[in-house]
Amino acid sequence: MISCTEFIPAYSELFSFLEEHHGRAEVDRFWTYLFKPDGQGIPLVNFVKKEGIRGCFTYWAGSLNEEAADFTMYLNEKRGFFKIKMHRCPSKGRLLALKDSIGITPYHDYCLHCDHYRAAVAEVGLDYTYDFTDVDKAACSILITDPKLFDGRVIIDEDTEIMDRRAGDNEYFHRDFHSSTNRGLRYLGEKYGTDAVREYLEQYTKHVYAHLEIAQKGLDGIEELIRDTYRKEKAEDALTITKSADGFAVEIAYCPAVRHLHNIGREVCAWFRYSTETVMQTLATACGARFEMLSYDEQTGASRYTFTK
Repeated sequence: MISCTEFIPAYSELFSFLEEHHGRAEVDRFWTYLFKPDGQGIPLVNFVKKEGIRGCFTYWAGSLNEEAADFTMYLNEKRGFFKIKMHRCPSKGRLLALKDSIGITPYHDYCLHCDHYRAAVAEVGLDYTYDFTDVDKAACSILITDPKLFDGRVIIDEDTEIMDRRAGDNEYFHRDFHSSTNRGLRYLGEKYGTDAVREYLEQYTKHVYAHLEIAQKGLDGIEELIRDTYRKEKAEDALTITKSADGFAVEIAYCPAVRHLHNIGREVCAWFRYSTETVMQTLATACGARFEMLSYDEQTGASRYTFTK
């Protein structure tokens, strides 16, 4: 399992993988698939269909607080506008920080994926304007308007609801990132097969976990990563590690990602297991160890696997 706290580099690496293997247009096709307003992908459309322009405020109030974003949001239903001023985007900001700290290369057009939110708001007749100014500094703004009410002026008055948050106000923990990981693996698997899924996950593991120096730390480094993953997922109760003279065995009672996907009514794709199996195999190979997946339950994500010297 890839923790939802590691989703952003996994997202960026998927965009890079698609472009490297299938061209820049394929990235746009993936974004169109991911943001398709059918209720199965990015959930903004479910909110705006239910609440209209207020649904934008409801949706982003949840996601941006869970992502510990630095932002100010404005909603004025009478004047027909909703605005996000992103002072520090949690996604691009995280990628820039990782570039400095571990040397990964963010996807060059990363911020363009947010332009595909417009498909959801267009579904209910709203207009969408995305200002890309300062995306290189992880800053941007989005203006969504109701053409029946908006007169072209963003005026902050007594009818304007404002939510202002700093990054330190919230914990970074957005479980719904698992949904996008699931959709990404499904896209790769359905279009290009299991080998493509494995190749992408190998690339992600090598690029994003290289700083952990698994080759030098060996099995201790892998154990440390697994424990940290389940700690970040608040699912330490799901994890049991049993050590032996030549390695250790891992037993996962349930996968928190699979549990979340079921809780929100999403079907877990047939390739989701590889976010554990391939990642762990790649880490084992890096330190010259042997990995064996003993069992995997598609319904719960429960699994058993071993690492041996």
